[in-house]
Amino acid sequence: MQWYATNPDPGVHSAIDYFFRHDPKRSLTLTEIEKLDKPLRGQPRANRNWFLTTEGHTMAIINGPVSFYMGSPLTEKLRDTDEVRHHRTIPRSFAVSTKEITVEQFQKFLDQHPEIKQQARADPSKDPSRENPKLRVFSPDDRCPQILVTWYEAAQYCNWLSKQEGIPDNEWCYPPVENIKSGMQMPKDNLERIGYRLVTEAEWEYACRAGSTSSRFYGESDEMLSEFARYSKNPPTRKGMANYPNDPAHTQVVGSLKPNAFGLFDVYGNVWEWCHSRRLPYTKDSAIDREHEAFTITDSVAMVRRGGSFSYGKDVMRSAHRGSTNYYPVQRRDNVGFRIAKTIR
Repeated sequence: MQWYATNPDPGVHSAIDYFFRHDPKRSLTLTEIEKLDKPLRGQPRANRNWFLTTEGHTMAIINGPVSFYMGSPLTEKLRDTDEVRHHRTIPRSFAVSTKEITVEQFQKFLDQHPEIKQQARADPSKDPSRENPKLRVFSPDDRCPQILVTWYEAAQYCNWLSKQEGIPDNEWCYPPVENIKSGMQMPKDNLERIGYRLVTEAEWEYACRAGSTSSRFYGESDEMLSEFARYSKNPPTRKGMANYPNDPAHTQVVGSLKPNAFGLFDVYGNVWEWCHSRRLPYTKDSAIDREHEAFTITDSVAMVRRGGSFSYGKDVMRSAHRGSTNYYPVQRRDNVGFRIAKTIR
């Protein structure tokens, strides 16, 4: 318990989190874990490379600048052609949530923004609120990841969290909530601001790899994948969806499987995760993960999603896999959610 609260390494913190919930002799109840977390919420991180937000997200800090090889080598099994290997530098320190945003966390935001909830109900079958039975089919527990959320709503959630933390408006990474919609202009310094945001594609892959260069953060083994990822073990039969009785039919509680060395859970499987970045092609040239100019996001601008989901097979459960080129910010899917990040200054 002392290590859980004080050990500076987010990987150790998450490993103990997993241990608390799964060790047959020493497991703690959810209430007991929440009691350990309560005094840490919203507190300075001291000498720790992790902290808890006021809303209870555990954030792992990655001290920058960092450089790595992004994409996959030509020899990688199951590789896609858009994973062009290149040298990428992230010129800042940043924090990323160790778990995907849950139904419980997102519903609190929706409850405080009834206008967003009302607008989302324009298509009842894809409503992201608890009232939609489809949400309960694919995320049956409040601790499962939020699904049926658009990129715009994920960005609105980030602004809401910045407000909850008392971060000044001029440090928010996205425009005001009412302006987060098709035609929104992103400020050119959005990655320099300290407000909460989605994870950039480079940050996502670096945090997922956790120092590894193999196709998965633990190595190459297909047999070990089930220890870290909720995914379809059979080939998908239609549009990526599994259709076998032994495959998962829905998401599971976030953090149910083992974390990587940086403390991140569910980077493979469970749900796809919206990223901050537009879906742009790679080149072989070295690149820096930053924005040089303001740009506009519309319903027709493809955005990145990473990580795969419970309904996809092992081929996408790789650190370099980029997902489809046709995911747009207005879309809702029953297997897409998000995790959050922020720049650290």
